[in-house]
Amino acid sequence: MKRLLIAFAVFATLLSCSNQSNPSDSNATNKPQYPTQNFNASPIILSILPVESAGAMYERFVPLKYYLENVLKRPVIIKVAKDYETAIHEIGNGQVHMACLDPATYCEVRARYKNRVVPLVRPMGKEGATSRSVLVVKDNSGIEKVADVKGKRLALGNKQSSFSYLIPLAMLNDVSLRVKDFSDVDFLQQEDRVALSVLIGDYDVGAMSEPVARKYTKDGLKIIKTSEAISSFVLCASNMLSEEVRRDIIKGLVSLKDRETLASVDRDIQGFAAAEDRDFDVVRVMIKNLTGRDYIEYGPKTIKVAILPLYSAITLYDRYEPLMKYLSQKTGYEFKLVIPRDFEDFMQVVKSGKVDFSYQNPYIFALIDREVDIKPLVTTIGEDSPSEGSKEDGDRFRGVIITRQDSAIRDIRDLRNKRVLITSPKSAGGYLSQRLFLMQLGIDTERDMKVVDAKRQENVILGVYRGEADAGFVREAALVVWKDAVDMKKIRVLARTKPLPNWPFALCRNVHPSLVNEVRRLLIELKDKEILRAAKIKGFKTANEAEFEALKQY
Repeated sequence: MKRLLIAFAVFATLLSCSNQSNPSDSNATNKPQYPTQNFNASPIILSILPVESAGAMYERFVPLKYYLENVLKRPVIIKVAKDYETAIHEIGNGQVHMACLDPATYCEVRARYKNRVVPLVRPMGKEGATSRSVLVVKDNSGIEKVADVKGKRLALGNKQSSFSYLIPLAMLNDVSLRVKDFSDVDFLQQEDRVALSVLIGDYDVGAMSEPVARKYTKDGLKIIKTSEAISSFVLCASNMLSEEVRRDIIKGLVSLKDRETLASVDRDIQGFAAAEDRDFDVVRVMIKNLTGRDYIEYGPKTIKVAILPLYSAITLYDRYEPLMKYLSQKTGYEFKLVIPRDFEDFMQVVKSGKVDFSYQNPYIFALIDREVDIKPLVTTIGEDSPSEGSKEDGDRFRGVIITRQDSAIRDIRDLRNKRVLITSPKSAGGYLSQRLFLMQLGIDTERDMKVVDAKRQENVILGVYRGEADAGFVREAALVVWKDAVDMKKIRVLARTKPLPNWPFALCRNVHPSLVNEVRRLLIELKDKEILRAAKIKGFKTANEAEFEALKQY
């Protein structure tokens, strides 16, 4: 309690110094630029989440309020919600017409109220999505990487927030850190309070959205980890608004180009795009994998495509959602990603026949094909972000064996009797390729070393980095993907393996042959550079089933 009182006191002091106005002051400030007009129509109430103080949130959205009034010829009333739960209740029950909701909060609303709430627009930045979640520390704390925060005091925001709760926990989960790994964890509700609590030393690490963190960097707040970008919010409508008004709002906001109005909401916003409910499935995947609550919606023409969870949900959606939209557009079906928790969950999902297609490494494919009949349609050409000297630019890829730079292990033979982390016994690039490579040198991984299943590529890298193991097996491209999480100067590549066949895109259950043939053709003929660039591949080629037969013996 004492720490929170101190945090509130400092918060009030800094807030008064930052010239943040109250709602009436904000209105007065903006009136000369956006003159009030007298409209005869009934007002539209716009609800806003209290991410920051009520005054700050009101001030941010006043220019947008006046713009919407001129578009709709109706007064717009800004209402800063008391808290997240109140915002959910009010938009779901039609007590407000519109709401600017955090993506996770929107998913919660849809789960409770279904089609009584629909998305209108989402903000767009230079590269698509507009905002990121960050983990921050005090500048002189001595904490440099997210791998170093274990055992520290953690400050989070609201449990229904994407940027101060859900995504930060996903980021921590990606580096094998859970809430129980911190000495103290508190929920401070507003992101400003999180930032200030770290600055005054009440907490060692905090979680918040990047725009809020940037406000305090000049005061000594340092960002140590940044998530991939997602939409900072979604403007949604309750069933109080007619279809005609909804269309007018979407049209008006999509055509909005005024930089001052956009920057007032968020300086990274370049404009708005019409939103689809599927735009927030990545958030639903994180909610499911962290809490077990399944909010993902599937329609009667949904085609499910399971992706092996080699990286985080946001990374996988960034890579493959454009491909899913391409297949949806070309076939008339709705192709949706299914991202299981881990390799074991992926195999169970595919073997149980819950998905139509799957995309996995060749060893996982071979293991599944032993038990159930799945058929490779195409094979990937080129994948991921190659590291220096990488061969991952064709239809094959390879694994690496890593140690710490200061390790006494200097030769492959030094691995005997050592503790070695592997990605999974079923990982092609994180175990099988290394096992085959070492067998040719007379070293049996199961007999000659202590192998530990670390579950994920990043867990292996972090385990070696922290000194929790003598060596590790990972896919070569993982060293590039995780270079921001650890200091790669402390990691040394001991050996690179021989290449394996690349990832197959496979048919998993009975799908109409005409659709199967169309999917195969569309993938092979895919030339769209943006889709290929997003997936970090060069394309697909017809699969050769014989390439995978040899893997079934292991």
